[in-house]
Amino acid sequence: MAFLGLQIPHQTARLLSQVDYGGVGEATGTDTYHITICYLGSDIPIEVLGKALPVIFDVTSKTRPFTVGTNRVTTFPGGDDGVPIICRVTSDALHELRGKLWAALDDAGIKYDKKFPEFKPHVTLAYAPEEEISQLLAGDDDELDSEFPLVEWGAHELVLWGGDSGDGRLVVNFPFSMEQTKAAVQRAFVRLATSSSV
Repeated sequence: MAFLGLQIPHQTARLLSQVDYGGVGEATGTDTYHITICYLGSDIPIEVLGKALPVIFDVTSKTRPFTVGTNRVTTFPGGDDGVPIICRVTSDALHELRGKLWAALDDAGIKYDKKFPEFKPHVTLAYAPEEEISQLLAGDDDELDSEFPLVEWGAHELVLWGGDSGDGRLVVNFPFSMEQTKAAVQRAFVRLATSSSV
C-alpha cells in the first residue's frame, strides 16, 4: 500500500484521542493518525514510486506551511473494517495542496486511486461495528455528529508511505518550503535599511 498524507503531530494526536465518541469500536493507535491526501495503490511497484518522487517534490518545494484544524467528530459509511469514526479536518490550503498534487501526478502520467473524487479530509479515530453505532445513537439521530473545542496544528511536510509491492518499507518526508517567506523578510529588511539611512 502506498499513499501520501500528513502525519498528525504527537501532541495533537494525544488531544484527538481524548475526543468523546461514545467509546465504541476499536481505537486506532495515535502513532498512526494521519490525513490521507492521495492513495497511490495497494500493490504499487517501487519503480512507480521512484518516478513519483520528483513530481511530489516539485509540488511540496513550492508549498508553504499551513494550518489545519478540526472540531467535529462524525462517521463515514461502513466498510470492511467497520464504520470509521472520524474527525473532519478543515483547511483551504490542504484542499489546494491536494489539487496541485493530483494535477502534477496526472501531468506526469502517474496513476493513483480516484475512487473518492470529492476530498473529505479526516483523521480516523476508530472503527466500530454497525450495530455498536446503532446502539450508541439509540434513536437520537441517524448519524454520529458532534462538535468539540477547536484543535489546530501546523502542517510542515508531506509524507509518502509505501514500498515495493506494498511492503510498507518506504517512508519519504517532503518538507514544505519557507523560500517565499525568506524573500519577503529580505524585502522587509531592505525597506527598513533604506528608510533608516534617509
